[in-house]
Amino acid sequence: MTKTLEVDIWTPIKIGDCQLAHRVVLAPLTRNRASKSERYPSTWVPNDLMKEYYVKRATPGGLIITEATPVSLRASGLFGIPGSFTDEQQAGWISIVSAVHEKGGYIFNQLWHQGRTTHSALIAGQQPESSSNIPMQGIFQWNGFDARPFEVPKPMTQEDISNTQNDFVNAAQKAMEVGFDGIEVHAGNGYYLEQLSDTTLCAYFSVNIRTDKYGGSVEKRCRFVLETVRRLCEAIGPSKVAVRLTPFGMLFGQTFGENRLEQWSYLCGELGKFGLAYVHLVEPRFDELKSASEKQDALKDMISNGQEEVSLKPFRKALGSSTPLITAGGFGPENANEGIQNGTSDLVAFGRYFVANPDLVDRLKNKEALYKWDRSRFYGPFVDNEVGYTVFPSREFAKKGDISKAQLAD
Repeated sequence: MTKTLEVDIWTPIKIGDCQLAHRVVLAPLTRNRASKSERYPSTWVPNDLMKEYYVKRATPGGLIITEATPVSLRASGLFGIPGSFTDEQQAGWISIVSAVHEKGGYIFNQLWHQGRTTHSALIAGQQPESSSNIPMQGIFQWNGFDARPFEVPKPMTQEDISNTQNDFVNAAQKAMEVGFDGIEVHAGNGYYLEQLSDTTLCAYFSVNIRTDKYGGSVEKRCRFVLETVRRLCEAIGPSKVAVRLTPFGMLFGQTFGENRLEQWSYLCGELGKFGLAYVHLVEPRFDELKSASEKQDALKDMISNGQEEVSLKPFRKALGSSTPLITAGGFGPENANEGIQNGTSDLVAFGRYFVANPDLVDRLKNKEALYKWDRSRFYGPFVDNEVGYTVFPSREFAKKGDISKAQLAD
């Protein structure tokens, strides 16, 4: 699609089967507020508090992407994460999806497999799985869970891989039964799908040291993602399928692969052939910097892979213009339109600003001040799960006229 300066975040756009009224997207945000199941051990269920959270951020013609939801018990691995594979979880999501639709919004379900980033104690004693038997470095630690070393994962067999693809398909079909408008495959942030498409060639750092059809060349490392996407498209239709990638990620053991540009350009080029609802890329980011030029200056010395600039432009080019592209990472009121107006992206996903400002869409449109997020309340679970989730102390101070304690964003 041709970009002009007249196109901005308020220009309508169609993704898949959804006609959006604007291009401000709620990014998928792990918040750990689900309820522990009393029926299925080690599983968590969407609840009324989550419903309130999503409904407050729903707008007519706006897109919401849910927090990451594991496609099976083995794919799980954090307290308070709502799954997408039991009937109990389905019932919880039905309530949320229906409420979002009542407000005229659209909602995609992000599907997830943690791979080696989980712990057996959180998945009913099962051994974590990954592309190879290389464990995460460091300590596994989360709210409500005693710190302990990461475990050596089981290298997945062909049967394991096929079963995992079946899990994604089953979860996607359940999402359609629930009423979701589509699904987003989480293929980034160092989780399982990226553990197979790991770009590092040096075995010392690499996550994927396989020598079969899922390891080695760029094409082989991308095979699992592309096979999974193809099966999902066959099961629910390409207009219901989206994919999230993080080419410049630095989370959960992601590595600065020597052939990053080749790897992700190939993958984006292949994804562009499916006719997907959209592809979702995370920007190379340097926290709190507002402009593209400032990010370039801060990042160019951190990431060196043969590119003159560190940006998503090569991957946008490889993807092509017929597949809508959502970009996320470091966007605020000042730079929200940069990518759309220069042709790098079609929609912009907001995370932290949406956390502290459920009415972000209205505030952006009306150029109103934004509240600052409280990072300490991002990830639960807490005894008072609502604080920083559906209840915001800053707003209460503002209502009382105490602006000094309202913590407005810079």
